[in-house]
Amino acid sequence: MTVRQQMESANGSHELTRLLAAYLTSIAFGVTFLVAWLAGVDGSTALWRSVAAAGIALVVGQLLARPVVGTVLDAIARDEAKKKAEAQAKEDA
Repeated sequence: MTVRQQMESANGSHELTRLLAAYLTSIAFGVTFLVAWLAGVDGSTALWRSVAAAGIALVVGQLLARPVVGTVLDAIARDEAKKKAEAQAKEDA
């Protein structure tokens, strides 16, 4: 694998990590706000609680999403390599 391919791969995994963390953050914000609002909490209090939950989710999401994205991408790469090897074996036979 060339350096350029490694850089593009790293950018792709970084982008996926960023997207996953953003989704987790928005879900945490929305769920926290809705639960607080349905529980009868004042609107501004619910908003501040949701912002705090979103901030925590963003930090934790960034830390936990990297290994998850790396594991998923490695599994996809292994599966693709296995399929290519099987196709090459059929082609050679």
